[in-house]
Amino acid sequence: MMRYTPTETEVLEILNKPDSSTMKGIRDKAIIELLYSSALRRSEVSGLAIDHIDIRNRTVRVINGKGGKDRFIPMTKKAAYSIRLYLEKARPLLAKDPNDKSLFLGEWGRRLSAGMINEIIHNYAKFNPKISAHSIRHATATHMLKRGANIIYLQTLLGHSSPKTTQIYTRLYPKDLIQAYKRFHPRECA
Repeated sequence: MMRYTPTETEVLEILNKPDSSTMKGIRDKAIIELLYSSALRRSEVSGLAIDHIDIRNRTVRVINGKGGKDRFIPMTKKAAYSIRLYLEKARPLLAKDPNDKSLFLGEWGRRLSAGMINEIIHNYAKFNPKISAHSIRHATATHMLKRGANIIYLQTLLGHSSPKTTQIYTRLYPKDLIQAYKRFHPRECA
């Protein structure tokens, strides 16, 4: 079954929706930026602790990801900025227990579940109910591949054990095939 892949325009629309003047909006923006930046699974985002984020080096440490694997993955400057803003402005107001080191907290001060992460995405993607946290992950891989990323790099980013798992992202859309054909076929380039 092929999942829906949001376009770059759709992802940008979702990224621009959270109200950055509110605690919830700052948190949601950080979550969405991180999902799209690092192609994390919703359960991986839910499981993050504050010390899993290195804003200066723009890396995320996923501990015990799918298959029990740990990995370090990069994040964009925009994701790092959004997380820093969340840690400075919103998380202190959401935190009820000073000993809880969960990165993303809900209104009651507890760790957001994977289901809550998905609800956040659905809330901002009401214009297309096919969009979910997982489809944002899929979009990251697809958009990077379309821009020339090596599939081996994507395999590492996504935390896949096998290149076969990552190959689902190499699906070509007819428009992509036509553009590549025009760009690379010797008789079209002449």
